[in-house]
Amino acid sequence: MKLIKRPRYERTVKKILKAHKLDKNIIIQTEDMFIENPKEPSLRYHKIICKKDKHRWSITVPNTQYRILITQIEDTAYFVALLNHREYDKNNKDC
Repeated sequence: MKLIKRPRYERTVKKILKAHKLDKNIIIQTEDMFIENPKEPSLRYHKIICKKDKHRWSITVPNTQYRILITQIEDTAYFVALLNHREYDKNNKDC
């Protein structure tokens, strides 16, 4: 699977790392796990019902409250944002 990181994803990762809320190694391990096996149980990979983005999916950063929003089209996954649970709910509320 091909992985493309969107600018919003890069900004949110940088913001979270700067605030020392997550370790960079955890984020990299999550990305690698997703590339190797998206169906890994610890990622809790699932589809999100969204009218605006029919290809929206989500994975969990293992053992944290953070989620990664993904737009997956065929064999390419676009990482859209890294959000905590509250921001994640707000982002998907009126989707």
